[in-house]
Amino acid sequence: MTEAAEDGRVARGARTREAVMDAMLDLHAEGNLTPTIEDIAARVGRTTRSVYTHFQDREALAAAIAERLLAQHADLFAARPPTGSRAARIDGIVAHRAELFETVAPSRRSALVRMHKSPELQNQQASLAAHLRKQLARTFEPELSALDADVAHETIELLDLHTSWETWDRLRTWQHLSVEQSREIVAELIRQALRRR
Repeated sequence: MTEAAEDGRVARGARTREAVMDAMLDLHAEGNLTPTIEDIAARVGRTTRSVYTHFQDREALAAAIAERLLAQHADLFAARPPTGSRAARIDGIVAHRAELFETVAPSRRSALVRMHKSPELQNQQASLAAHLRKQLARTFEPELSALDADVAHETIELLDLHTSWETWDRLRTWQHLSVEQSREIVAELIRQALRRR
């Protein structure tokens, strides 16, 4: 095989790999959280064998999509602590979480379906949760450091809960609130948590 032919084959393979991930993301966005390899292959116009050439199984595909989202939305996943007044920091945290959770919502819901049997997805989610918790601790360090240690611990637990994916998804999916309404509620929950003494 010539070098040009090899380069063409590699490029086609890369395009197919990207198309498979695009198809799975599209299916998630349409509400199909557990598409089969057959569903994905049909969407891409390839055989299931072609999909398996690039991904061992759906877990490998889900992990690759999580890595792709991390790369595409690096600034969101970086979760830098907002600065400024307390009000500005609260607004910053809420704006960040709203954008992050709205961006990853379809893939996150799909990941939850398979997370119980995927150590890689469990590790990815645990790492992100720990990173977001550190963002909270750094953002509200002035308030937390002024509290008794036990109260500070309880406060960070409340902040972590109030700004979590689970809270956001409950507000958006089960309570059918808009992004703006959800943001207002999360901001008020943060304010209440920070009033603890």
